[in-house]
Amino acid sequence: MLRPRMLTVLAILALLVGLSNLITGAMLITGAVSFEKVFGQVPEIGADVQAEFEQTMKVVVAMFGVLTLAIAWGLWRMQNWARATARGLCVLGLLGALIQMLTAFSAKDAGGFLSYAIAGGAYYAVYFYLGKDATRAMFRRPAAGAPPTEPTAPPDSASGG
Repeated sequence: MLRPRMLTVLAILALLVGLSNLITGAMLITGAVSFEKVFGQVPEIGADVQAEFEQTMKVVVAMFGVLTLAIAWGLWRMQNWARATARGLCVLGLLGALIQMLTAFSAKDAGGFLSYAIAGGAYYAVYFYLGKDATRAMFRRPAAGAPPTEPTAPPDSASGG
């Protein structure tokens, strides 16, 4: 079965996001770029915990890059685990966008609010598309070359079985 265009676009976008996160994480871990330069204003959480927090976040960024690359590969190959994982990450992204929208709203930052609203809408659209019955059905189809699976009929009781 041919991969739908929308799924191809999502796989390519996931690939680009994964590469971006992986490169950013590697640059943060190696010290090629500072944490503040990438993330802007970092909340102060105490001098004793700040370094550990930043080091943990550097690794988390790199790990999200690896996870997103795996999802891109899975979406490209139409693997159901990738569809389900992408939907889960869309929920996290949507929650993050909502939190950022509230922050921008309270700061009276209309541009920030609009950009986070657009990002949230994109997360919702991907979540909705990957959850549609037709999309889920595409991920259930057998791989090329595999025999189609049919439900087995119960043994016929008239045959004396």
